[in-house]
Amino acid sequence: MTLAKATTRLLLTSLISAAGLASQASADRLVSIDGSLTEIIYALGAEADLVGVDTTSIYPEAATNLPDVGYMRALSAEGILSLAPDRVITTADAGPADALSQLQAAGIKIDILDNTPSLAGLISKIQSTAAVLGRREAGDDLAAQVEDEVEQAQRAIAEQLGSLNVMFVMDGGSRGFQVAGRDTLADGVLNVAGFTNVFEAIQGYKPLTPEAAINANPDVILMFHSQKNLEELATNPALSLTRAVQNGRLYNVDDLDLLSFGPRLGTALQGLLERMTDHT
Repeated sequence: MTLAKATTRLLLTSLISAAGLASQASADRLVSIDGSLTEIIYALGAEADLVGVDTTSIYPEAATNLPDVGYMRALSAEGILSLAPDRVITTADAGPADALSQLQAAGIKIDILDNTPSLAGLISKIQSTAAVLGRREAGDDLAAQVEDEVEQAQRAIAEQLGSLNVMFVMDGGSRGFQVAGRDTLADGVLNVAGFTNVFEAIQGYKPLTPEAAINANPDVILMFHSQKNLEELATNPALSLTRAVQNGRLYNVDDLDLLSFGPRLGTALQGLLERMTDHT
């Protein structure tokens, strides 16, 4: 064997070994706790590493076939440990803290990613997830695609709807309506869409009274998680006297995935635009 051939073989052997080590390094047994992260993992092509997800992980449908470790804010360390994961990837919304501490004490790697509800926050979340999985290039590609889709939707919304004052309402059933203020996913999506949240002065979700709704007098009301049809909702005293209802601009958005802040954000915004322009 010539020196050149021997050198080439040695180089190839080194490259194959390095590739094998890189593959092993990225093949952690992974539990994803946050539906948006689960969706990102699938979009990055890393779903084979998943051994469990939380109850918010409902897309893609294949994720619902994985073992369920429970609701992200009420986790049990025992349930997660039973899946023998190497790593848990989640956001700051997960808890309780004691459960996460138990996992760390058991030697489980935990990556807690930022979940700021903005386009920049989503791009950062995609890239951070990709870094954890050793798929930075795929993360950059996905981030660029998502950013382009969201910006296209933003331009279309600005051109076709313009500036609107919007109220986002969660129907709590017997607990009544809750309106979304700042530091909520709903407020984040309104900002990304280019709308003004009429209740941005409050923090979190607060009960909605007829007086507050009339004073806010939104151009548009987006209703989430209601079992009632729009005609019935429009007669509710907390909504009926608003400009939005009187102009027929009350919309149910349960099916648009607006609050997931995952890779389909651009699609969700486009769906919202289509729903609103169908009724204008």
